[in-house]
Amino acid sequence: MQHYVAEARRHCGTSLRDVGAGVQIITAETLLVARLTVPDSAIEHAWTAAVRAGVLELPGRVERNHVMDDGFMYVVEIRRGDDYRASVIEHVEPPATEADRRVREVYTIVNQLLQPEQVLRP
Repeated sequence: MQHYVAEARRHCGTSLRDVGAGVQIITAETLLVARLTVPDSAIEHAWTAAVRAGVLELPGRVERNHVMDDGFMYVVEIRRGDDYRASVIEHVEPPATEADRRVREVYTIVNQLLQPEQVLRP
């Protein structure tokens, strides 16, 4: 399986061609973890703003009446002590639910901590 994941990474961004019946599509995601170069007070301010925006009330998923095969997804993971929760919410235009609006606001708040080249756009 590692071979297939490595192959998927090498072809990241390449459109699939000739995908026939019975073919399994394997995708690989990459996560970069980097130390923020902002003061602790900026992080505290962003956390407080994210809580006000509803980050702690985000559902795990938003039920949709359609399936998204590909697209921009917001992934929010929060751990407070032994409590862990994650939300995976698709970017939809326009926002269809309160969770869609909240996750965008949280994303905007967190992006203020990043360098412009680190910000991903839907």
